[in-house]
Amino acid sequence: MTSNYLITGRPPRPMGNENFTAAPSGTFRTADGYLNIAANRQQQFATLCRLIGRAELPADERFAHPADRKAHRDELRAEIEKGLAERTAGEWEEILADAGVPAARVLSVPDALGLEQLAERDFVRTLPFPDGRERELRVLGSPFRVDGEPTAATAPPPLLGQHTEQVLAELGYSPEEIDAMRECGAI
Repeated sequence: MTSNYLITGRPPRPMGNENFTAAPSGTFRTADGYLNIAANRQQQFATLCRLIGRAELPADERFAHPADRKAHRDELRAEIEKGLAERTAGEWEEILADAGVPAARVLSVPDALGLEQLAERDFVRTLPFPDGRERELRVLGSPFRVDGEPTAATAPPPLLGQHTEQVLAELGYSPEEIDAMRECGAI
């Protein structure tokens, strides 16, 4: 968007999940949810249309060329979603990706955290609760690996305000000032 502004002088406008530079490229409704598709190249567009049972779309004058597709993106979206309504987002993700059309399901946070690949990478960690309660605390691990091994949290995160007095002391507040803040409910 920034490059387009610098080249054309036209400020970008909000477009939701659409891609300013290409169509079809954005989030599309399927039979059971949403799918993000980035069919930016002509071949990808033709493949997408064929796979969703809409092989006639590339010949439609509204959609024949990239500039036409951008000019008629709302109409194109409606036509593509007619085809996508026949299967689930998961089915389309596999079909389109296997055919070279970039596509991926839009997942909820619980769905994303339930992915097998995150479990395989031990991405969600369980730690003891910070105040010693008989409860576990689930936190995100690091996406980085060092020498092939995941980095691990060594302690649970602090409770809200757990280190406030220590931080205030490090900032130069006297014990009397900290006591006064505690007494008036500021900390």
